[in-house]
Amino acid sequence: MPVEYENEVYSALLDRNEYTPEKLFPPECKLYMAESVTVEQRELNVPAILNHFQGRQAIVRCVFFEISYLINFINRWKSGEAFQKLEYLKIEKIYGDGLDFPQVLDRIGVKYIDATKTPPAHTLPKIHLEFNGANPNTPPITSHTYVVRESDNRVASVLIQGRSFKFGVWYKTMEEFLRMVE
Repeated sequence: MPVEYENEVYSALLDRNEYTPEKLFPPECKLYMAESVTVEQRELNVPAILNHFQGRQAIVRCVFFEISYLINFINRWKSGEAFQKLEYLKIEKIYGDGLDFPQVLDRIGVKYIDATKTPPAHTLPKIHLEFNGANPNTPPITSHTYVVRESDNRVASVLIQGRSFKFGVWYKTMEEFLRMVE
């Protein structure tokens, strides 16, 4: 009897591997076409949303996070290969230490606004309000770091704070963006 029980438990553990984000939400899944999503992946270390999202605003909360996925996401945005409609992204590591974000900044080729100047604050209306009375706008992203998309020279502010990564896309070229710096 105990052997039979152990086999059932082992079998259940094996079946759990069938529930990966890619299998549950394949690239053609309509979830990725939503204009706004909030995704919590407590036990998954691959935020699939970063590979396939086609909407405008996304919040991803996760326990484990691979820096390489974030670097790949930003490089795909910068090249114009993906995320054409993206306006706002927040990735939040739920538990543990912060991510090795300085490594990320070095590897994505951020540009810096002079530390003596005040960068503009990126905020925009939320597409989805979680409850009545919620702030109708995304939290402001005020950062001295930004990246530029090669295809149209559009700018995105990049802010790293503790366990959070925020990415806000401006409807401005780099020249227009830099004119807003005070």
